[in-house]
Amino acid sequence: MSTQTAPRTTPRRRSPTPAKEGLLIPALDYPLIAIVLTFLLFGLVMVFSASFPRVGTYFFLRQLLWVLVGAAAFVFMAAVPYRAWQKFAVPVMGVALLALAAVLVVGEDLFGSTRTFSAGSFQPSELAKLAVAIYVAAWAASRGRQITRFEDGLLPFLMIMALVGGLIAAERSFSVTIVTLSIGLVIYFVSGGNVKQLLLVAVAATPVLLFLMHRAGYPFQRVEGWYNVWFNPSQAPDDMVKIFWMLREGRGIGHDPAVWQVKASVPGLWSDYLFANIGADFHILGTLLVLGLYVGFGYRALGIALNAPDRFGMLAAIGITAWILLQASIHIGTSLALIPATGQTLPFMSYGGSSLVSCMAAAGLLVSISRAESGKKAVYAHLAFGWRDWRPRLSRPRSRRRAEGDGRAGSGGRTGRADGRRSPGTRTPARRSTAERSRSKR
Repeated sequence: MSTQTAPRTTPRRRSPTPAKEGLLIPALDYPLIAIVLTFLLFGLVMVFSASFPRVGTYFFLRQLLWVLVGAAAFVFMAAVPYRAWQKFAVPVMGVALLALAAVLVVGEDLFGSTRTFSAGSFQPSELAKLAVAIYVAAWAASRGRQITRFEDGLLPFLMIMALVGGLIAAERSFSVTIVTLSIGLVIYFVSGGNVKQLLLVAVAATPVLLFLMHRAGYPFQRVEGWYNVWFNPSQAPDDMVKIFWMLREGRGIGHDPAVWQVKASVPGLWSDYLFANIGADFHILGTLLVLGLYVGFGYRALGIALNAPDRFGMLAAIGITAWILLQASIHIGTSLALIPATGQTLPFMSYGGSSLVSCMAAAGLLVSISRAESGKKAVYAHLAFGWRDWRPRLSRPRSRRRAEGDGRAGSGGRTGRADGRRSPGTRTPARRSTAERSRSKR
């Protein structure tokens, strides 16, 4: 009597239930969120400190309202998949161009420029910064290697940037023009734009911009005032003299009534010169804290850009990083009289609804790109600068290069293995001599 043993079966792995899969939520970028939240809270305190001696809590309450609106914009941009903005890049740019054209017709003349609507304080030029970051990134991602050609790359890029920059320059807001154009130039350069062509464009565009500034008048007055601060102090602007006195005599928030009296006489201390107010209240520790926050923001934003799943995400994140860091540098330089006064706000911190909401929307877009990363892996994309060819370019992911190498190795049929090495027992045919080749031809 024979006994038969039942075949052994290996237990199947249980697949996750749909209910559990539905509960999986992509991890948020908590370091970036923490940096932005610190910016907002510290900025509210500084806006209150700078504006209370002059107008009480008016600007503080309005800034608090704009923080709530900016938080809503942040959540919306973070929740929407960032690839959707690649599809809507053209409508976004169209809305920005229409708003820039409309403000020239019904805008309000304020501080020598026409950049706000008379019905409110909305500035279309702040929306244009985000629109340029999205549109140029989508355009450059669709061009690929064709961006190195003049007719396919530089020429259409110059047309769209000249249109945007011309409308902003017509508002006589030249610092915003420089920042907006710089966003597009950085994206174009990183995507593979020719450096020589960019240098030629910069050389040709600089005289045009200087001519427009001369026609406007007030930019060169600010340059003259900045020159007097360092080389002719007796003719220095009264605002900068007071700011330097605050930086030297400030002992903290509310400790010296004389400092509060000086704050009440400096216009724009809560917006255009907020970094100077931080230095007056917290001295070197406060300024180093703010600088460290922007360094941390740039480091995290650059990490998001380099780990982005696709080219559009990488370029958009690079543009936003350049935007925030450049604008912060201009504001800090203005507050310390390192450069002439420009009227640029300190991103995430200064009073100003349009600037705050635009920056918060840009930060939300960064979070959306970060959520789409397949994993926090090593950086596979980097800026490679060749010895002769200085065009930046993206290296391909390792997995893709390995797959392409496997395909080439397997298609030839010479090696016998997909990794390009010879299999054991495979003989490589010896090279025939000249005599053998001649006999075979006969």
